[in-house]
Amino acid sequence: MTQYFDRAEEIRHLSDEQIEEIYKRYLEGEKTAALMAEFQIPATVRSLLKVLPPVISADLSCPYCKLPMWVRRHARGTPLSLRSTFKCVRCEHQQSLPGTNTRHTTCSCKECFKVRQQQLAARATRDRLELEARYGARCPAVPYANLGFVQKLTLLALLDDGYGATVEWIAPLNAPSREELLALTFEAREELLKSLHEAGVLAVSTDSDINAFDRSEGCNIREYSAVRWLPSVTLDGVTRCARENLYQVLYQELSGSVKAAWKSEIYSLVFSLAREASIQYIRVLAAEVDFAFTAEARAEEVVGQLLQDFSVSQLYYFARLAVRNAAHFYATGNSKGRSHASNTIPRNMLGTAQDALARNWRKNAHRDARVPQTALQRLLYDVVLKDSGAGFSKSPGMYWRDELVPQFFSAVAFDSDLLSHLRLFCRECDSSNIDASMDKQILQTMCYDCATVSKFRAFEELPD
Repeated sequence: MTQYFDRAEEIRHLSDEQIEEIYKRYLEGEKTAALMAEFQIPATVRSLLKVLPPVISADLSCPYCKLPMWVRRHARGTPLSLRSTFKCVRCEHQQSLPGTNTRHTTCSCKECFKVRQQQLAARATRDRLELEARYGARCPAVPYANLGFVQKLTLLALLDDGYGATVEWIAPLNAPSREELLALTFEAREELLKSLHEAGVLAVSTDSDINAFDRSEGCNIREYSAVRWLPSVTLDGVTRCARENLYQVLYQELSGSVKAAWKSEIYSLVFSLAREASIQYIRVLAAEVDFAFTAEARAEEVVGQLLQDFSVSQLYYFARLAVRNAAHFYATGNSKGRSHASNTIPRNMLGTAQDALARNWRKNAHRDARVPQTALQRLLYDVVLKDSGAGFSKSPGMYWRDELVPQFFSAVAFDSDLLSHLRLFCRECDSSNIDASMDKQILQTMCYDCATVSKFRAFEELPD
């Protein structure tokens, strides 16, 4: 013991065995004054523990210096979790016994830091090799002609990541270089990316952040918004298109004339973007008054109905009134709680809208920075439809019926020889401005005038 620590003057007359006996009896509860008197330790010593030398472990040794480890003697009654760690007599290495000092289980010495860095580097190498094994083999590129309208619009938004032609990859959605959201909610953004990836339009770059993947599940994608992507589209059917060329082709087509084949997707996107913005604004207003908005299913139904006659701007006004009334309902004690009050928001919006229709009045609200315009909204209205602001200021239903159909789709409504021969019409409003799709069992129609979706199931007569 004296080989590593100088013994205090007050206890130099004691042997190692006597020191250990003093400490043992101290831990067992004997009075320090009695022990000091018995072993002739001067009364001037104010703390017995401070003059006793540290404990040298007979079992632990420093893995770097190959020297013993020492620890300060703990006071009587100190729990295991609060006892000091063992330290090397030469370097800064520390080590805890199992069950002791659970707050400091990681040594911060230079040598341990080097070991951890080596382990992290080895783990990173293994993870990268696993990622390359999973995603390194590129699948055949998707022909450009096979892309749908929403796929093209989403791809154009993804390519607008601030890097331009300097790279061939697409930055993650959460990259700082991006200036706008792809969609308002995390779930919507993830779904857009997932659908493009599953369609083969986006391939995973093996240089992606490894934290975007679940390494315990074979590197399955855990967060699509954190993945770096590679566009996998071909223009000639053979070679993958370079990023800049793909951007130019997409922009040229989408900024040109609106195609008849896009009709169904544009209709759905116009309404889904408006519905998403309206619901998000309700969430923001509800959070302002400490409401957990749980009536989203009913709100989506009401908002979808109101968008046939009102703009997002006007729905913002209805939402403000509805949330204000719900907060008053709760504050006056007439509700059964915050959730009950929050659930009245969709009904209040519908009631106000019905009054606006009956008395023919409209109130508009301004945009709210907490519900920003998304990349899809900007590209759809500024680039494709060339009507900036229409997504906020115009009713999607009226905009579709009064402007978009006459301007872009009147020639492709259901008046062709084949479609006229079918004589299909909406069961609610009798309009022939519908789309139809079917499989072996179900025929589905979607009306562009009243937004009614109807499903008809085939009847099969089974033999006895």
